[in-house]
Amino acid sequence: MLKRLFTPLSLVNQIALMMLLSTVIGIGGMAISGWLVQGIQGSAHAINKAGSMRMQSYRLLAAVPLQTADEKLLQEMERTAFSAELTEAAARDGQQARLEALQSDWRRELAPALRSATSPQPVAQQVNAWVGRIDALVTAFDHNTEQRVARVVIVHRVMAILMGLLLIFTVLWLRARLFQPWEQLLKMAQAVSQRNFTRRAQISGRNEMATLGDALNNMSAELAESYAVLEQRVQEKTAGLEQKNAILSFLWQANHRLHSRIPLCERLSPVLNGLQKLTLLHDIELRVYDMEDEQNHQDFTCQSTASCDDRGCNLCPRGLPAAPPGASTLKWRLADAHTQYGLLLAQLPAGKHLSHDQQQLVDTLVEQLTATLALDRHQEHQQQLMVMEERATIARELHDSIAQSLSCMKMQVSCLQMQGGSLPESSQQLLGQIRNELNTSWAQLRELLTTFRLQLTEPGLRPALESSCLEFSARFGFQVVFDYQLPPRLVPTHQAIHLLQIAREALSNALKHSGASEVTVTVSQQDKRVMLRVRDNGCGVPENAERTNHYGLIIMRDRAQSLRGDCQVRRRESGGTDVIVTFIPENLLSPVQGDNHD
Repeated sequence: MLKRLFTPLSLVNQIALMMLLSTVIGIGGMAISGWLVQGIQGSAHAINKAGSMRMQSYRLLAAVPLQTADEKLLQEMERTAFSAELTEAAARDGQQARLEALQSDWRRELAPALRSATSPQPVAQQVNAWVGRIDALVTAFDHNTEQRVARVVIVHRVMAILMGLLLIFTVLWLRARLFQPWEQLLKMAQAVSQRNFTRRAQISGRNEMATLGDALNNMSAELAESYAVLEQRVQEKTAGLEQKNAILSFLWQANHRLHSRIPLCERLSPVLNGLQKLTLLHDIELRVYDMEDEQNHQDFTCQSTASCDDRGCNLCPRGLPAAPPGASTLKWRLADAHTQYGLLLAQLPAGKHLSHDQQQLVDTLVEQLTATLALDRHQEHQQQLMVMEERATIARELHDSIAQSLSCMKMQVSCLQMQGGSLPESSQQLLGQIRNELNTSWAQLRELLTTFRLQLTEPGLRPALESSCLEFSARFGFQVVFDYQLPPRLVPTHQAIHLLQIAREALSNALKHSGASEVTVTVSQQDKRVMLRVRDNGCGVPENAERTNHYGLIIMRDRAQSLRGDCQVRRRESGGTDVIVTFIPENLLSPVQGDNHD
């Protein structure tokens, strides 16, 4: 019957009907129990009142003969015997006649007997009889309460049996109509996800699960037909797409890294490493020329070296396998229509060839590298032009203002000195002092203008220092020894200008004051610091040189402070002067972080 009732309904309606039945049974049981429990309310309190009457009876018996102070005990017994709780409980349990008889005995017999008794023995029998009637009333209350509790228990048991039967039916129904079909559908879905299209769901009936099972069976059959056709196409396209996607992702990341503001090594090394992973190339090396000077270049590889390990760099992999013997060397020039910036070298195993996609990858990367180096070169040149233009402007302003004023003052002082016969001796001495100070100031201004007008026209710091050494070699009459040990592009242009000017100032001081026969200019690197050292074997710098007329020493120290470095000018023990300038280039101010720039 239940099957006939549930079959036309959908699964949702069937579940709702079972929930409704469960709710009706539960609410019905609670309603019946509540109605039965209402009859028990107050019974316990009435029993307590009756028990209190029994205790009060014995207290009154013990108090005989009663005194005036014992009147309170009689009043308390009166209130208890005629209390509302006992009246309501007697009316509810049908014990009104028994309660009224008890109350009547109290007022007519027991109370007057207690008041008139002179000893407990005459009224003891009456008290015991009255207590017996109280016990009979309490027993009646207990009997009625137990009957009601028994009915509540029976109702609960009936409801529990009904709920248990409904629960068993629900579990069986859910297992047959929902869980087993759902398990079949789940196994079929898992089989389809594992590319097994042979499994079918066997679900009878006309409900939603049967409809879903038929739909999944049809879908699995159609997928089996189409998958066989598409699988081959997908396999053919996947390999090509994965490779192209890896190439495009690499080119995008390479372009993003190459155009960032991190140091050049941090930009290039990971890019070369990624190129080696995507192609058959080994031992990839990038040579970056210093202003088209192929003899002076900086090398970047895709594998870390000892110097990189000392700096804590983690940009490059360790322990890459070497290229097999017999590999051929491939070269790509990094150049545009006007300038050659470097050279890309790589080893290709013997008998191997780059695919079309790999060749396009290398060509595109070469274009990106060329554009990056060209942009760096252009930015460096623009920065150099800006610095030179600013310095030229300062020099022009000094020449047009202070230099003209000093010239005018010198002519005025000369005119005053020409009238020397008409001036006092003290005024003539003062004019002489003014003229000497003007000459000193004019010389210092000319030196400052010469410094400001100096330009870094040579391609890089090294050629500029070489040119200056050749210039001063001609002025000394002997060759100035030049030793340059810095890697290319280590010192930025605006710092290279200061370093060049300090070197020229030191050479100029040696030419003017030292009387040296040997001068050496050395540029080297110690850890991250760059050191410029100009030595001569002349007479040596005076101890109080800065406090006299050696204005150039002050300029050198000021320029060293502009480099955030230090300048020391000291006498050599073997004779002569040492000018030592140390500073950290801006490219090395922040430690290499490598992996933080991905």
